[in-house]
Amino acid sequence: MKKEVRAACASVAVLMAMAAMQDAQAQRAPWWERQKAAQAAAQADGGGVAMPADAAQSPVRQSWSQAPAVRREKTEGPGYTWVEAGVARLDVDLYDAGEHGNGGYARGSVAVAEGLYVFGGYDRVSRDWNMGAQQLEVAIDQAEIGLGASLSLSPRADFISELSLLRLGAQLDYRDGEYPQDDISGRDHLYAGKLMLGIRARPARNLELWSKAGYLRVDDNLLVDHSMVGNVGLQYRFTPEWGLVGEAEFYEDVRFYRLGVRASF
Repeated sequence: MKKEVRAACASVAVLMAMAAMQDAQAQRAPWWERQKAAQAAAQADGGGVAMPADAAQSPVRQSWSQAPAVRREKTEGPGYTWVEAGVARLDVDLYDAGEHGNGGYARGSVAVAEGLYVFGGYDRVSRDWNMGAQQLEVAIDQAEIGLGASLSLSPRADFISELSLLRLGAQLDYRDGEYPQDDISGRDHLYAGKLMLGIRARPARNLELWSKAGYLRVDDNLLVDHSMVGNVGLQYRFTPEWGLVGEAEFYEDVRFYRLGVRASF
């Protein structure tokens, strides 16, 4: 688990470097040089307001500084209003035994103010064992709701912090065709709090990356303990609204993998 958290922290550093490279390239661009020349000319004229050198050819750039946050999301920065659904896989390593389950998930996020968003999601995976007359099914689900805040590091990268509440549930069904009196069915759940810090970046118009690390605190129980958490993912946008998402989330003994389709608004 420590390797996964270190990998998530390294990914954060890489994303910050990519964001800095984007700003450095912008400052070397001819458009940037023309803006500096226009500002110098305005100061030489006694502080008058000078129009950008290419304002006639590019009125969109002239009004970019007044563009709302939603416009920034759609054209340059990371997005925070979207819905997503897809397939999920859970790998568990407990008591020297490794198992996995397959299922699906759905998630969403809504930007409610400048630099503030709410998010939530639901994952459910299951595994069946057939042993002749005996059948066993185990299902695990995770529901999450939380509040996130973003701080712009550059036009293409944000520092984010997320605080969320999780409900972790498990269901077991055992059926014995020969001895029905031995059938067992039960369900239980517990709650946890999760804090995540990380970076979201959009190094290219059709590519968004994120890397987060944090801590999960779980209610007292006999199976699951408190754990460090790491999360890395990417979105490749086919259009400004639609994209393919892949994500991996690492706990102490549990790993979630998700592959889905996202619609951004």
